[in-house]
Amino acid sequence: MKYLALIATTIACFGGFLFGYDTGVISSVLVMPTFFTDLGIDPKAQSAYVADVKGNVVALLQAGCCAGALLINVFADRWGRKFAIVFSSIIFTIGGILQTVATNMSMMLAGRFIAGFGVGANSMLVPMYVAEIAPRKLRGRLGTLWQFLIVVGIMVSYWVGYGCLHNLSPSSSQWKIPLGLQIVPGAILVIGIPFMPESLRWLAIRDKNEQCRKTIARLRDLPEEDPLVTQEMEEIAAAIELERESKSGRFSEIFQSGNLRRLFIGCMLQLFQQWTGTNAINYYAPQIFNSIGLSSAETDVLATGVYGIVKVVFVFVSFFMVDTKLGRRRTLMIGSVIMCAAFYILGGMIFMILKEPKGSPVGAKGYVAIIMVYCFAIGYEFSWGPIVWIVCSEIYPTRIRAMCLSLTTAINWAMNATIAKATPVMLANITYGTYFLFGSFAVVMGVFVYFFLPETRGRSLEQMDEIFNRGIFAFRYDNSVPTEKIREAEEKGEYIE
Repeated sequence: MKYLALIATTIACFGGFLFGYDTGVISSVLVMPTFFTDLGIDPKAQSAYVADVKGNVVALLQAGCCAGALLINVFADRWGRKFAIVFSSIIFTIGGILQTVATNMSMMLAGRFIAGFGVGANSMLVPMYVAEIAPRKLRGRLGTLWQFLIVVGIMVSYWVGYGCLHNLSPSSSQWKIPLGLQIVPGAILVIGIPFMPESLRWLAIRDKNEQCRKTIARLRDLPEEDPLVTQEMEEIAAAIELERESKSGRFSEIFQSGNLRRLFIGCMLQLFQQWTGTNAINYYAPQIFNSIGLSSAETDVLATGVYGIVKVVFVFVSFFMVDTKLGRRRTLMIGSVIMCAAFYILGGMIFMILKEPKGSPVGAKGYVAIIMVYCFAIGYEFSWGPIVWIVCSEIYPTRIRAMCLSLTTAINWAMNATIAKATPVMLANITYGTYFLFGSFAVVMGVFVYFFLPETRGRSLEQMDEIFNRGIFAFRYDNSVPTEKIREAEEKGEYIE
């Protein structure tokens, strides 16, 4: 079927939409006038207590995500990627229903954790599924659909929140409607994924070679006997056979030097993605815009909605950049420079704004600060937003891919929970220093990529062993050049700079 890979990727990436929507919706829900009172919390209570409750509402989602990412690989390896995605989406839907009908804070927190389990599981499963069905030349672009639908979900959640706050009178409907709508993408996954093809690599590793060949032909829209289908089938089978010949268990295989290096890189990329500060803004954007000088909750949420639009536009731009000569490495480094500059300027503006009398109108410094928040979104969404998920989904051997992705994704969500809990405290205590901290992390992550991450653009999943066994320091090699040229240079004792 023509475009089957694109259709399957799009439906699977609704997991990214629910990821983004559930992440973003809470920022507007927390400023709804009846949210806390409906759940038995006095919003006029001691500010430290309210901040702690807000942190718990946000962080319980991440705790569930961390658990889901760690545990779901058992289902993915045993019963297949499709079954695992459907199972995770059902769990998410149950959590979404609990949040919508919550009558007290305990019920809300339980719903956040359960929904988080489904979100975290899908955040591991979907990028892996996409990488395992996509043609190598389009793997980056199809992988970018994951991040695109994440930010579409975030943007939609912001504007739904703004619409409910602006158009509905204060009531429980203001926060129940935004939370209830998150059930829709979960239902799309539950209904749509069973009709999609199974992962090629999972079929092959389960010795379902005939089904694997037929699935390749369907995904590539080619006859089964076509040489390209045969070549891809042989590459997958040869790589899996090579993995089996190692005769080591999956856990011991992870700790082989080449694989351990990949796991280290994946964990660090996911850790750095969170310390870009993106989710500090996603979760607390209205409060951040308020600190800049925007005075009403409605205006804060409106500015947050514009932030969501900026994110969507520039992750769309990345769709056309990710498989160009710019590649993964250069894109990440350019993004680091933009984010660093944006945060340092933002921190400087906030520092000067805090010296002004309270209630001062938004002046030039405030507008510069707002623009820098949007500039950060530009730098993040074409680089560290999509590229990290793409790289982590493509660098591991098939036999241990699910396990490695579970670990790296769990790191992402553990750091996500840390950010969710720490951000209100940092904004209250070190104020402008929060932005200098995130800007400094941008420098560190750019340096890390330069030294340690090799280029993977245009490579098949089966060629990753060759790339990651060539040396620790990635800046000494250009892995975007053809493999034959790399081999010729190595035979001569030369490096390709």
